[in-house]
Amino acid sequence: MNDDAILTPPRVCGHADVRLAHELMRQHLACRVDLCVWKAAAYYTLVDAGHLAPQTLTPRERAAARNIDFPPLDAQPPVYGGPPLWTLREVLDRLSDLALPVPDSNGTADHRN
Repeated sequence: MNDDAILTPPRVCGHADVRLAHELMRQHLACRVDLCVWKAAAYYTLVDAGHLAPQTLTPRERAAARNIDFPPLDAQPPVYGGPPLWTLREVLDRLSDLALPVPDSNGTADHRN
């Protein structure tokens, strides 16, 4: 990512309903802002209205500050109708194998293009 990039949240129009945004945040409590459009709309409405301040620290940094173990990077994430994590790892491993040089009959590496 470019260090000079400036990320800004989407703008919220003047017709946004703050009460509805609070209710949506309660209804979508288990959802993630980056995966649920309803929660994202409510979140940015509340940020724009000054009712919510975005986090300045990552979840890993917040856990470290409170001396809480953060799940390792290879922890099993929740899967919603997709393949299990081990399947994705196996696919990636096999794709990596395809990217490795293949020895030819003389024993020298033949790089696939």
